[in-house]
Amino acid sequence: MTNTFYKAFASERYKLSKNKEVFGVLFLPTLVVLGVFFYLIYKVPMEPIALNPWYGFLGRYVFMFFYMLFPVLIAVFVHSCCDVEYKNNNYKLLFTLPISHAKIYLAKALFILIIVSFSVVGAYVFFLLSGYLLQFISPNYGFQNFDFREIAFYTFFKLWIGCLAVSMIQFALSLFFRSFIYPVGFSLFVTVFCSVISSKKFADFIPYSSSPKSFDNLMNQIASLERLDYINLIYNIFFLGLSYFIFIRKKNL
Repeated sequence: MTNTFYKAFASERYKLSKNKEVFGVLFLPTLVVLGVFFYLIYKVPMEPIALNPWYGFLGRYVFMFFYMLFPVLIAVFVHSCCDVEYKNNNYKLLFTLPISHAKIYLAKALFILIIVSFSVVGAYVFFLLSGYLLQFISPNYGFQNFDFREIAFYTFFKLWIGCLAVSMIQFALSLFFRSFIYPVGFSLFVTVFCSVISSKKFADFIPYSSSPKSFDNLMNQIASLERLDYINLIYNIFFLGLSYFIFIRKKNL
């Protein structure tokens, strides 16, 4: 059982790792952090400042990009994982393999969740490294005067939970719609919509508000989980199950 699942996962990993969108979702967030890092070196203040630079400079600039970048990147990446099967009608071929359909589905879903997780973790690591390096390169910012590890951890942890929920929603949409316009367009529209209504209480029920709220979390220095984070966990489970039923129905197409 474990061996067949590993084979299914290895097959999915090999097949999907050929998509250039994998590298986009993995490295673009990290490149944003590096871009902000070099910008801060270029704009280093002449005199020491009292403002906490972790959120006043590094966090503010980074998350201005992140709140739009992550949902759209995830939507494009997840659809590319499904589009591989649409080409040459590979879904019919998948259901003829002597492997459980559930294992094939779980292998694909697990690959998506792992790549999205690596994307968020990579951005988190480079975020912290940028701040620590700026302590020595540009001490006038004052990164060395503040301990921002707990806030940064909760901010990226909550962003990670939200990104997983978004990836599972996009997985269901990409399995249902063959054209990339619908899932990617939906992600873009809802992300913009959530950036407008993120301060409203009902925004907690929309996973796409996780990105703009992570920006608020950083700026307000919140070190705890909130209602949105628990709701996102429920979304993860629900859409993981819904995506499976959509996937199984494809054997009848």
